[in-house]
Amino acid sequence: MKPKVLVLSGYGVNCERETKFAFDLVGADSEIVHVNDLISGEKNLDNYQIMVFPGGFSFGDDTGSGNAMANKIKLNLFDSLMRFINSGKLIIGICNGFQILINLGLLPAVRGEYGKREAALTFNNSAQYECRWVHLKKQTDKCVFTNRISTLHIPVAHGEGRFFAEDDVLRELWENNQIVFTYTNLEGEPANGEFPYNPNGSLKDIAGICDKTGKILGMMPHPERAILMASHPDFQKIKEGLKRRNMEAPIYYDPALLIFKNAVEYAKENLFSSEDSVKKISKIGPSYADAGVNIELGDDASKILYNAAKLTWENRKGKLGEIILPFDDFSGLRAVDVSKLPADTMMCIGFDGVGTKVEIAERTDYHSTIAFDLLAMVCDDAVVRGGEPVLVGSILDVNKLGRGKESQINKILQLAKGYVEAAKEANVAIINGELAELGNRVEGYGNFNYNWGAGLIWFARKERMFTGREIKVGDKIVAFKEKGFRSNGLSLVRKVFKEAYGVDWHLREYNRENLGRLVLEPSKIYCKAIVEMHGGVSGERKAEIHGVVHITGGGIPGKLGRVLKPSGLGAELFDLFEPCEVMLHCQNLGDISDEEAYKTWNMGQGMLVITPEPEKVIEIAAKYGIEAKVAGEIVDKPGILIKSKTSLSSDNHPLEFE
Repeated sequence: MKPKVLVLSGYGVNCERETKFAFDLVGADSEIVHVNDLISGEKNLDNYQIMVFPGGFSFGDDTGSGNAMANKIKLNLFDSLMRFINSGKLIIGICNGFQILINLGLLPAVRGEYGKREAALTFNNSAQYECRWVHLKKQTDKCVFTNRISTLHIPVAHGEGRFFAEDDVLRELWENNQIVFTYTNLEGEPANGEFPYNPNGSLKDIAGICDKTGKILGMMPHPERAILMASHPDFQKIKEGLKRRNMEAPIYYDPALLIFKNAVEYAKENLFSSEDSVKKISKIGPSYADAGVNIELGDDASKILYNAAKLTWENRKGKLGEIILPFDDFSGLRAVDVSKLPADTMMCIGFDGVGTKVEIAERTDYHSTIAFDLLAMVCDDAVVRGGEPVLVGSILDVNKLGRGKESQINKILQLAKGYVEAAKEANVAIINGELAELGNRVEGYGNFNYNWGAGLIWFARKERMFTGREIKVGDKIVAFKEKGFRSNGLSLVRKVFKEAYGVDWHLREYNRENLGRLVLEPSKIYCKAIVEMHGGVSGERKAEIHGVVHITGGGIPGKLGRVLKPSGLGAELFDLFEPCEVMLHCQNLGDISDEEAYKTWNMGQGMLVITPEPEKVIEIAAKYGIEAKVAGEIVDKPGILIKSKTSLSSDNHPLEFE
């Protein structure tokens, strides 16, 4: 399947054809689309994975290079553009296209805030149009478009290409690794502003930058004009030199071609499955793109979530929990056939919610992963007792879906997209749900606030359920790695970071990453692997398990202690996974003791499995992308000993918990 590329056209744009040629050459399905066709709705941006703002002189640049086109887009297409960006899709702006991205505020967005202008591309220092070949050096590996590229020799052609920004923005660009290309001299050393190596006088020799995700690239030089070696100014010299060594000159200049090839490869690997889901979820009528203007938002949001739920029913097809749908309407009856269950089958229901992690999503304006936290909380709790998670229902309370032309439908789309992906990872079907607008009864950060909770129906064979009495001395404890906070202890996290960095702590950087997004890291869902191990209701048991511990509130001491209580045994944990770096950072900033940290957070492991067959458990976990290892064992003496894996641990004495 070929990624679809939209090459934007409009009055004065003149590099569409060579840009389309470059993308088609590396396996894309490219289409030149006039900006007016997007505005009219004749073409839909949602149908593409890559968007290109090509070079030229849009609207004659009479009001400043790229300014008129940027205003036209901002007034008519900005919501569509933000939906495109929030879906993780790719954007590249070349020359005039770079100027448009700067004017739109999509670049540099050093604090992750799109729409705010933070830089400029202004008149060349030479006060004239510069058309010449330049040398570039790549400065970061952050950008999706620049994999396997180190240097480039490509042309510039512009009158306004001098990059300018205030000192604080320049500093953050360097700190965030957002400076992608800089101009160099012939020896590959920094141009240091020297003409003609730096053709326009750009500050810091900046020739190209990306946003913080690395998925939006803007650059003044033209890679699409350099993909053919015959275009190279030294081509005849290169060709003759190779000929004398009985070698053929290459047809293409690979470093320039890689700009386009990298984008296409990324789209193939990362964008198709999520794009298909978004299309299916949002299929509610021809005027959906204008939701909030001509459509009742409440009905639209309900239909989006209903369509998302329907996509999850495939997860249980042919299994316990297969959905029966007598009437296909979003308020109709859904049921499951349980008549053929084994005689000792038990059914139970559990409830949980995301808690205050929704505020992190509100702060970062990124809602596509919250469903992983929601389903991890209910589904991974079920397997603690030997259950097989089957059916989910949820209730989503929001403050408002929009007023007038203001719409939060894109946020609902993000939630729904994550719902589908998380349900697949948990192997459950979403059978029902409720959405309610509650006004100021729901508060939080920003203008879209919500709470999300869920109920889970799970089934288990009585003979396969875990009571805690199965646990034996000598059983191994296998830890499953967790890369984030999951959905617990976030109130303490927010308190520590607010005291250290202020109200807008989520905008800060840590290890060159956005702090808010690090805290938002989605929960890993483990239940599908655990069900394969113990066999669920009707499957074959593939590993002997004596106990499962889901590390949530109360940490390892609280959760493992509860599982061990019926047996009266203890545990020694001598080789746990290390906590993620942002967790350690929070612990250090808040001066939180190891004892308190291990009682509050998961500290690097989202689940513990007690088993006499650790090799089988680790092998099955790996099949589901779960990093696992033997972290300890069951001992006769009651209590829990933990060898700390934090930087605050000053000696080799284990932490002791009753």
